[in-house]
Amino acid sequence: MSSTTTTAAVHAAFLLFLLNAAFIPAVYAKNEEQPPPGKVIVLTNNHTNYLSIRCFSFDNEFDVTHLRSWGQYKFRVRKRVVYPSSTMFNCSTNMGTFVAFKYDYECCKDKYQTCDWRFDEDGAYRWDPKMLTWISVDYAPNYESLNRGGVIKGYFAN
Repeated sequence: MSSTTTTAAVHAAFLLFLLNAAFIPAVYAKNEEQPPPGKVIVLTNNHTNYLSIRCFSFDNEFDVTHLRSWGQYKFRVRKRVVYPSSTMFNCSTNMGTFVAFKYDYECCKDKYQTCDWRFDEDGAYRWDPKMLTWISVDYAPNYESLNRGGVIKGYFAN
């Protein structure tokens, strides 16, 4: 064998190894069921009355949803690839407004599956999986943001 043939054979073997390494794991990964990318936000109405809610960001906007007592609303947030810390989701209800997803919330870290919220007559609460407790969140009406999705009108006055 000449050195040119040997070099070509080594290059071909190396190329075959790279193709194997790149494509075979991708085929196996497709067969396994993996959750879709993003963080699931779970909003639970712990209130004795209806809770009307609408969530929005700079990129997405959802319709108003009306939750009965102990009803749940779930949506998925995908972190931005460029500047993931700029990913934010706001929600407004017939009782107030709050930030449902923010990069520095403990529940937004990749090791947790969901960010859980509860609402009652007194306020809004976010579950902190590290401290294993509900954290009270500022939940006052923001009347300046009514034109951009502030407090919405629900079915019932609370």
